[in-house]
Amino acid sequence: MISPAEARLSTLDREITALTERLASVTEAAVLRSLDAMQTAGMTMPPTIEPRKIVAVYHYALSGVPSSGLSAATQKLIRGDYAANPNVLLGTIPKPPVLAALAKAEVLGLRADLARKREMVAALTPRPADDRRSAASRSRVRALVQGFHQAHAAAKAGRNGASLGGPAEGASVLTEWSAADMRPDDTPAQNPAAHSAFRDGRVAGAELADLNPSVSREASHAA
Repeated sequence: MISPAEARLSTLDREITALTERLASVTEAAVLRSLDAMQTAGMTMPPTIEPRKIVAVYHYALSGVPSSGLSAATQKLIRGDYAANPNVLLGTIPKPPVLAALAKAEVLGLRADLARKREMVAALTPRPADDRRSAASRSRVRALVQGFHQAHAAAKAGRNGASLGGPAEGASVLTEWSAADMRPDDTPAQNPAAHSAFRDGRVAGAELADLNPSVSREASHAA
């Protein structure tokens, strides 16, 4: 059984087809019929157009104009419905640009009706799931996520390396500083005898301090 929506869509399709046919562009034969009808009604041609070029000039001006618009304008001209239009001279066939403008104005309602019916068809037609993310968009998102994870892993590895290498490096610096601070200016490489005397003096001072506190103070002052 056909649903109401499907029946409505079928009707709209037929109406759209009919409107599209009525809005089809004029042919040279349609232009000739319009001019013949107005001449038969007693209207005269514009005197400024050469007789042998009349059909070609009017067809060029009416190119793209719907045939139904030209037909409606022709009927109104014969009936004198454009008497209030200053560009239309009663009893005279309008010049090509004027006739084209009149024909276009006659189909404004048809164009609006066609657009409205097409919108109705679009609203009634079932649509597939809208995948708003294209393949290219998804690829860019994956690349961004992967880049974030790599940067995060690199930053984490850098922090772990700094925490593991930091104390050892600090201890090395501390050891070097302590060694430089505790030995005299003359290092063993520069003056081995001075370094040996300095070491012996400190050892002797330490032994005296253990035996007699007063000697410890004197030894420390002497040192």
